[in-house]
Amino acid sequence: MLQRDVKDNLDEFIRVESFLDEEREYHLDKSCEWVSDLLAELEEKLEEHEKDPENRAMTVNLKIKRKGIPTYGEGLIVRGDFQGNFLTPCVKCLAPAAETTSGEFEAVFITDKFEKNEEFDENLSVWADNSELEVYFHDRGKCHIKKVIHEHIFLTLNPYTLHSEDCKGLCGICGSDLNHEDCGHGAQ
Repeated sequence: MLQRDVKDNLDEFIRVESFLDEEREYHLDKSCEWVSDLLAELEEKLEEHEKDPENRAMTVNLKIKRKGIPTYGEGLIVRGDFQGNFLTPCVKCLAPAAETTSGEFEAVFITDKFEKNEEFDENLSVWADNSELEVYFHDRGKCHIKKVIHEHIFLTLNPYTLHSEDCKGLCGICGSDLNHEDCGHGAQ
């Protein structure tokens, strides 16, 4: 059963015992401190004057519930999605380039006493709540929810962002931006 009230804030560390078997829903955006921190990390390679606060956004939607997981005891099941718009440096010329990210995930937090089990050496998923869920470990009931979202965001990022398909890049000799000037070193 889904709890009716939708929350718009959540601490980055949550406790298993704070949740019941009823699913709670959260709709977070950059007004949530740790979501804003994630967005800032995406733009950390830009100079302050290159950032565009009006056109940056990050939303995270979560459904969280506590459930008994066979063999592993009480767990916290987290399902969610995220979307973001931000600027990042072009890999060729370092000019700010608009980028987006989005994705979905399903995870379960189980106690860290299972972290050293051989079964988790190669496989970090378990069957719970009628689906295969990625495993994260909680420390005495304390779950780092930001870590889950951080990992999934960074797995979706384009490592070769271009501000334009026809970007000419920087001169390898003098560092001039070849999109704006011809330094003459290309003829040598």
